[in-house]
Amino acid sequence: MVNRKSVEDFENKNAKFINLYNDGVVYREIEKELNISKSTVKERVRKGKALGILKDRETPQTVKKLPKEALKDKFNDKLRTTSLNRQHLEVKKGKNYSEIVFIGDVHYGAKYCNIEKFEKMLKYCLDNEIYIFCMGDMIETSSRHSVGAGVYEQISPQKQIEDIISYLKPLANKGLILGYLSGNHELRAMKELGIDISKIVCKELKVPYLEYAGWSLFYVGNQSYSIYSIHGSSSATLKHTKFKSILDISKHFEADLVTMGHVHDIIIDSAEYQRVNKKRKIVEIRKSYIVVTGHYYNYGGYAKEKGYSPTKIGSPKVKLFSDKFDIHISV
Repeated sequence: MVNRKSVEDFENKNAKFINLYNDGVVYREIEKELNISKSTVKERVRKGKALGILKDRETPQTVKKLPKEALKDKFNDKLRTTSLNRQHLEVKKGKNYSEIVFIGDVHYGAKYCNIEKFEKMLKYCLDNEIYIFCMGDMIETSSRHSVGAGVYEQISPQKQIEDIISYLKPLANKGLILGYLSGNHELRAMKELGIDISKIVCKELKVPYLEYAGWSLFYVGNQSYSIYSIHGSSSATLKHTKFKSILDISKHFEADLVTMGHVHDIIIDSAEYQRVNKKRKIVEIRKSYIVVTGHYYNYGGYAKEKGYSPTKIGSPKVKLFSDKFDIHISV
């Protein structure tokens, strides 16, 4: 028979540990969060199970994944605005990684939007069941106060909203949209009318809305990856100054991957920082991958008038590995 006092003592001393375990957090993250060793985690799990407080999960290092329908139901009644967007990514049979395409700065509805390439990328992701993350400025939303003649050249903002929902709906229905940021173009409606267009889109699609910037924590097999995503606001026009703008951001957020849109370019790089590991009492190197996430805007209009250089259209693809901590990025 289990001693009631032993149960109460364990619950009182390990309340946070119990919550993390029951929430499906992998061992590696529990170690970081509580600053304890792997052996301590295992010992607490063993003791918790013996006392009947903790239950078995599918494997010692993985979490039980909710069905996609159950995940979608979370958004049926109200939109979830998250401070931490935590999700468990599937690893397809025969592979040891999950893939994410970061899509942003589409400017759907604008005269120079490259709809053909945007549609092709969405079809590729849908056909291959690849996750996407929307980086903001998905629609144009020009107003009379916008630079240039965009307000007169765009399709109606109402149709922009309806069409972007139609484009993304098939991916959302399959649980393939991991997050959605708002961009400065969507914020025009907020500033002038008090309407959050991106919030409306996310509520309709039932996907996580991270506002202008936000954190994500993605679990892939035995690994977990922290990602900080921001639409961006830099006015940089040269490749090295665009890189500096995201590098400056990465210094403030200790993430495995930092992604930024807005500057209409694709840049893939990494930065290394030193830090002291207090538990192991050593100086270690932390590597952060840095990605500027591309665009779907043909050369012309304001960029041409200002003499800005043409940049590659498209989106970067990120592989997060499940059996080892590793990130690969390609275009």
